[in-house]
Amino acid sequence: MEGILALVNKKGDVFDFVNVATAMNTLQKVAKRGKGEHAWKAEGKRLSEDPRFARLIDSVRVHCPRFRAFEGANVLHALGVLQADLGAPAVDEKLAAQLAEVVAREARAMIPQAVSNTLNALSKLEVAAAAVSPSGWTGLAKAVERTVSEMNSQDVANTLNALSKLEAAAAAVTPPGWVGMAEAVGRTASEMNPQNIANTLNALSKLEAAAAAVSPPGWAGLAEAVGRTAGEMKPREVAMTLDALGVLPAAAAKLSPSARKHLEAAAESEAPINELP
Repeated sequence: MEGILALVNKKGDVFDFVNVATAMNTLQKVAKRGKGEHAWKAEGKRLSEDPRFARLIDSVRVHCPRFRAFEGANVLHALGVLQADLGAPAVDEKLAAQLAEVVAREARAMIPQAVSNTLNALSKLEVAAAAVSPSGWTGLAKAVERTVSEMNSQDVANTLNALSKLEAAAAAVTPPGWVGMAEAVGRTASEMNPQNIANTLNALSKLEAAAAAVSPPGWAGLAEAVGRTAGEMKPREVAMTLDALGVLPAAAAKLSPSARKHLEAAAESEAPINELP
């Protein structure tokens, strides 16, 4: 992290919009890499007190109008990590408005990962989500529908998770769009890791239109994925999965007895579900 901030201090005056986006993306990766939540907060505190970080955020404001789809998504993703996960304040209402303009302008050019990262960031940054216009949400929904067939398991899980938290975005998704999301779930379930599975089931338990579009083979694929990864799930993932299965009978019906037994045993060995963070 020190290396990136030192570079900002030394070369920040000559950064262009690509350099700024790269610095933000690299900073969030380094700040979070291989660390637990307690360490994230310590890094966030350091950043919030470092004038070089403030200088980098000022550069984001200056270059924001030039961001294209790739840079805009990377910067939003970085801000979501740095502010929401690490607790380093960065996005005020003015910057939020600038970022929302980038989203509205560039959504049509976003690749699958950019769409997923943008929605995920907006689900974490309330001030940025509040600045997105109705046409901006429509543009993002269209971007989801355009790219969903190319999304990988991480993209699918993150997109559904974000849509379950962003009512305006979910409301802009069309019925064929939900069918596309449901098909993507079925296509990628076998590749999902424990967090992906928990997030996907949790999102489907909240998105009726998406859950209604999942086919029986899709539910079977998710149930198989639960059985495959149940032994690797963290307590929170176990709790989310069990909660979701409780309101998704089509998924619960496909779950093997051994997988359910493993989930329930894991939950009991940790803490009651309602006591998990």
